[in-house]
Amino acid sequence: MDSFLIAFLIGAAFLTLYWVFYGQKKHNEMLSPKRKTELKAVIFDFDGVIADSFERQFIVFKELFKKFGKKELSKKEYTDKVWGNSVKKTCDKYFKNHSFEDITREYGKISKKHVKEVKIIGNAQEVLKKIKEKKYKTALVSNALRNRLVNDTKALKVNQYFDVMIAGNDVERQKPYPDPILKACEQLEVMHDEIIYVGDTKYDYKAAKSIGAFFVGMNIKGDLIISKIDDILKLL
Repeated sequence: MDSFLIAFLIGAAFLTLYWVFYGQKKHNEMLSPKRKTELKAVIFDFDGVIADSFERQFIVFKELFKKFGKKELSKKEYTDKVWGNSVKKTCDKYFKNHSFEDITREYGKISKKHVKEVKIIGNAQEVLKKIKEKKYKTALVSNALRNRLVNDTKALKVNQYFDVMIAGNDVERQKPYPDPILKACEQLEVMHDEIIYVGDTKYDYKAAKSIGAFFVGMNIKGDLIISKIDDILKLL
Protein backbone atom coordinates (compact mmCIF):
# COMPACT_ATOMS: atom_id res chain seq x y z
CA MET A 1 0.00 0.00 0.00
CA ASP A 2 1.58 3.30 -1.08
CA SER A 3 2.11 6.20 1.31
CA PHE A 4 -0.53 8.40 -0.36
CA LEU A 5 -3.27 5.82 0.18
CA ILE A 6 -2.21 5.31 3.81
CA ALA A 7 -2.30 9.06 4.42
CA PHE A 8 -5.73 9.26 2.80
CA LEU A 9 -7.12 6.46 4.96
CA ILE A 10 -5.70 8.03 8.12
CA GLY A 11 -7.23 11.38 7.16
CA ALA A 12 -10.61 9.79 6.46
CA ALA A 13 -10.53 7.97 9.78
CA PHE A 14 -9.68 11.21 11.60
CA LEU A 15 -12.58 13.06 9.95
CA THR A 16 -14.94 10.23 10.87
CA LEU A 17 -13.85 10.35 14.51
CA TYR A 18 -14.12 14.15 14.51
CA TRP A 19 -17.72 13.94 13.30
CA VAL A 20 -18.64 11.23 15.80
CA PHE A 21 -17.18 12.98 18.85
CA TYR A 22 -17.49 16.68 17.98
CA GLY A 23 -19.22 17.41 14.68
CA GLN A 24 -22.41 15.54 15.54
CA LYS A 25 -22.57 17.30 18.91
CA LYS A 26 -22.25 20.74 17.27
CA HIS A 27 -24.80 19.78 14.65
CA ASN A 28 -27.31 18.80 17.33
CA GLU A 29 -26.65 22.03 19.24
CA MET A 30 -27.39 24.04 16.10
CA LEU A 31 -30.69 22.24 15.65
CA SER A 32 -31.61 22.57 19.32
CA PRO A 33 -29.92 25.70 20.71
CA LYS A 34 -30.07 26.16 24.47
CA ARG A 35 -32.62 28.69 25.63
CA LYS A 36 -32.31 30.89 28.70
CA THR A 37 -36.03 30.77 29.46
CA GLU A 38 -38.81 28.24 29.11
CA LEU A 39 -40.42 28.19 25.68
CA LYS A 40 -44.15 28.91 25.93
CA ALA A 41 -45.25 30.00 22.47
CA VAL A 42 -44.39 29.70 18.78
CA ILE A 43 -45.29 32.68 16.59
CA PHE A 44 -45.31 32.47 12.81
CA ASP A 45 -45.23 34.85 9.91
CA PHE A 46 -47.74 33.76 7.27
CA ASP A 47 -46.56 34.44 3.71
CA GLY A 48 -43.47 32.41 2.87
CA VAL A 49 -43.65 30.40 6.10
CA ILE A 50 -47.12 28.85 6.24
CA ALA A 51 -48.42 29.94 2.84
CA ASP A 52 -46.77 29.63 -0.56
CA SER A 53 -48.23 32.93 -1.73
CA PHE A 54 -45.40 34.77 -3.48
CA GLU A 55 -46.75 34.32 -7.02
CA ARG A 56 -50.36 34.97 -5.98
CA GLN A 57 -49.42 38.22 -4.25
CA PHE A 58 -47.37 39.28 -7.26
CA ILE A 59 -50.49 38.84 -9.41
CA VAL A 60 -52.57 40.78 -6.88
CA PHE A 61 -50.24 43.76 -6.85
CA LYS A 62 -49.82 43.72 -10.63
CA GLU A 63 -53.61 43.95 -10.98
CA LEU A 64 -53.75 46.63 -8.28
CA PHE A 65 -51.14 48.73 -10.09
CA LYS A 66 -53.02 48.35 -13.37
CA LYS A 67 -56.35 49.24 -11.73
CA PHE A 68 -54.96 52.56 -10.47
CA GLY A 69 -53.05 53.44 -13.62
CA LYS A 70 -49.53 52.78 -12.33
CA LYS A 71 -46.64 51.52 -14.41
CA GLU A 72 -46.37 47.75 -14.64
CA LEU A 73 -44.78 46.21 -11.56
CA SER A 74 -41.72 44.09 -12.34
CA LYS A 75 -41.04 40.97 -10.36
CA LYS A 76 -37.69 42.36 -9.19
CA GLU A 77 -39.28 45.52 -7.82
CA TYR A 78 -42.04 43.48 -6.23
CA THR A 79 -39.46 41.21 -4.59
CA ASP A 80 -37.27 44.07 -3.37
CA LYS A 81 -39.89 46.65 -2.36
CA VAL A 82 -43.27 44.98 -1.82
CA TRP A 83 -42.94 41.35 -0.72
CA GLY A 84 -43.03 41.11 3.07
CA ASN A 85 -43.52 44.84 3.53
CA SER A 86 -46.70 46.32 5.00
CA VAL A 87 -49.57 47.25 2.71
CA LYS A 88 -49.58 50.70 4.35
CA LYS A 89 -45.97 51.37 3.36
CA THR A 90 -46.62 50.06 -0.14
CA CYS A 91 -49.60 52.38 -0.47
CA ASP A 92 -47.62 55.34 0.85
CA LYS A 93 -44.89 54.66 -1.72
CA TYR A 94 -46.91 53.89 -4.83
CA PHE A 95 -50.44 55.28 -4.31
CA LYS A 96 -49.93 58.69 -2.72
CA ASN A 97 -52.76 60.27 -4.72
CA HIS A 98 -55.35 57.70 -3.64
CA SER A 99 -56.95 57.04 -0.29
CA PHE A 100 -55.75 54.08 1.73
CA GLU A 101 -59.37 52.91 2.05
CA ASP A 102 -59.86 52.81 -1.73
CA ILE A 103 -56.62 50.91 -2.26
CA THR A 104 -57.26 48.33 0.47
CA ARG A 105 -60.86 47.81 -0.66
CA GLU A 106 -59.69 46.92 -4.15
CA TYR A 107 -56.76 44.95 -2.74
CA GLY A 108 -59.20 42.84 -0.72
CA LYS A 109 -61.37 42.10 -3.75
CA ILE A 110 -58.43 41.06 -5.92
CA SER A 111 -56.91 38.93 -3.13
CA LYS A 112 -60.19 37.10 -2.57
CA LYS A 113 -60.55 36.49 -6.31
CA HIS A 114 -57.18 34.69 -6.32
CA VAL A 115 -57.52 32.89 -2.97
CA LYS A 116 -57.41 29.42 -4.57
CA GLU A 117 -53.92 30.17 -5.86
CA VAL A 118 -52.51 30.23 -2.32
CA LYS A 119 -50.90 26.88 -1.44
CA ILE A 120 -49.69 25.52 1.86
CA ILE A 121 -45.93 25.17 2.35
CA GLY A 122 -44.78 21.59 2.85
CA ASN A 123 -46.56 19.88 5.73
CA ALA A 124 -47.21 23.10 7.65
CA GLN A 125 -50.69 21.96 8.68
CA GLU A 126 -49.31 18.82 10.31
CA VAL A 127 -46.54 20.83 12.00
CA LEU A 128 -49.08 23.23 13.49
CA LYS A 129 -51.18 20.31 14.69
CA LYS A 130 -48.18 18.75 16.45
CA ILE A 131 -47.25 22.05 18.09
CA LYS A 132 -50.76 22.34 19.51
CA GLU A 133 -50.60 18.74 20.72
CA LYS A 134 -47.45 19.67 22.63
CA LYS A 135 -49.52 22.36 24.43
CA TYR A 136 -47.56 25.37 23.14
CA LYS A 137 -49.44 28.58 22.51
CA THR A 138 -49.41 29.75 18.91
CA ALA A 139 -49.91 33.00 17.04
CA LEU A 140 -49.82 34.32 13.50
CA VAL A 141 -48.16 37.71 13.02
CA SER A 142 -48.30 39.13 9.51
CA ASN A 143 -48.15 42.44 7.66
CA ALA A 144 -51.10 41.20 5.59
CA LEU A 145 -54.46 42.91 6.16
CA ARG A 146 -56.89 41.06 8.40
CA ASN A 147 -59.52 40.25 5.77
CA ARG A 148 -56.93 38.69 3.51
CA LEU A 149 -55.32 36.81 6.39
CA VAL A 150 -58.66 35.40 7.55
CA ASN A 151 -59.65 34.30 4.03
CA ASP A 152 -56.26 32.71 3.29
CA THR A 153 -55.94 30.81 6.58
CA LYS A 154 -59.46 29.43 6.15
CA ALA A 155 -58.70 28.40 2.58
CA LEU A 156 -55.60 26.52 3.77
CA LYS A 157 -57.51 25.05 6.76
CA VAL A 158 -54.97 26.30 9.31
CA ASN A 159 -56.95 29.05 11.06
CA GLN A 160 -57.98 26.73 13.92
CA TYR A 161 -54.36 26.18 14.96
CA PHE A 162 -53.71 29.78 16.03
CA ASP A 163 -54.70 31.13 19.43
CA VAL A 164 -54.01 34.68 18.27
CA MET A 165 -53.85 36.33 14.86
CA ILE A 166 -52.27 39.78 14.47
CA ALA A 167 -52.66 41.44 11.06
CA GLY A 168 -51.04 44.52 9.59
CA ASN A 169 -54.04 46.74 10.33
CA ASP A 170 -54.21 45.65 13.98
CA VAL A 171 -51.23 47.84 14.94
CA GLU A 172 -50.04 51.37 14.24
CA ARG A 173 -46.56 50.21 13.22
CA GLN A 174 -46.08 47.01 11.24
CA LYS A 175 -42.94 44.90 10.88
CA PRO A 176 -39.99 45.68 10.86
CA TYR A 177 -41.20 47.33 14.08
CA PRO A 178 -41.78 44.77 16.84
CA ASP A 179 -45.28 46.07 17.69
CA PRO A 180 -47.26 43.16 16.17
CA ILE A 181 -45.05 40.57 17.90
CA LEU A 182 -45.41 42.38 21.22
CA LYS A 183 -49.19 42.57 20.73
CA ALA A 184 -49.28 38.82 20.10
CA CYS A 185 -47.21 38.20 23.24
CA GLU A 186 -49.60 40.36 25.26
CA GLN A 187 -52.64 38.45 24.01
CA LEU A 188 -50.92 35.09 24.55
CA GLU A 189 -49.85 36.25 28.04
CA VAL A 190 -46.19 35.38 27.46
CA MET A 191 -42.96 37.39 27.58
CA HIS A 192 -41.03 38.10 24.38
CA ASP A 193 -38.12 35.94 25.58
CA GLU A 194 -40.50 32.97 25.98
CA ILE A 195 -41.29 32.73 22.27
CA ILE A 196 -39.86 31.56 18.98
CA TYR A 197 -40.70 33.74 16.00
CA VAL A 198 -40.50 32.09 12.57
CA GLY A 199 -40.15 34.33 9.52
CA ASP A 200 -38.68 34.54 6.05
CA THR A 201 -37.88 38.22 5.38
CA LYS A 202 -35.64 40.98 6.65
CA TYR A 203 -38.71 42.62 8.17
CA ASP A 204 -39.34 39.53 10.32
CA TYR A 205 -35.70 39.38 11.37
CA LYS A 206 -35.55 43.04 12.39
CA ALA A 207 -38.85 42.88 14.27
CA ALA A 208 -37.83 39.85 16.33
CA LYS A 209 -34.25 40.88 17.05
CA SER A 210 -35.20 44.43 18.06
CA ILE A 211 -36.78 42.93 21.20
CA GLY A 212 -34.28 40.11 21.65
CA ALA A 213 -36.74 37.37 20.68
CA PHE A 214 -35.41 34.05 19.36
CA PHE A 215 -35.69 34.22 15.58
CA VAL A 216 -35.91 31.20 13.29
CA GLY A 217 -35.21 32.16 9.68
CA MET A 218 -36.74 30.24 6.80
CA ASN A 219 -33.73 30.27 4.49
CA ILE A 220 -32.54 33.61 5.90
CA LYS A 221 -30.24 34.54 8.75
CA GLY A 222 -31.46 34.03 12.29
CA ASP A 223 -30.60 32.44 15.63
CA LEU A 224 -31.42 29.26 13.74
CA ILE A 225 -31.80 28.78 9.98
CA ILE A 226 -34.20 26.14 8.66
CA SER A 227 -35.03 25.11 5.12
CA LYS A 228 -38.36 23.41 5.75
CA ILE A 229 -41.15 24.08 8.19
CA ASP A 230 -41.04 20.75 10.01
CA ASP A 231 -37.49 21.52 11.18
CA ILE A 232 -39.15 23.73 13.80
CA LEU A 233 -40.29 20.61 15.65
CA LYS A 234 -36.66 19.87 16.57
CA LEU A 235 -36.71 22.92 18.85
CA LEU A 236 -39.73 21.77 20.87
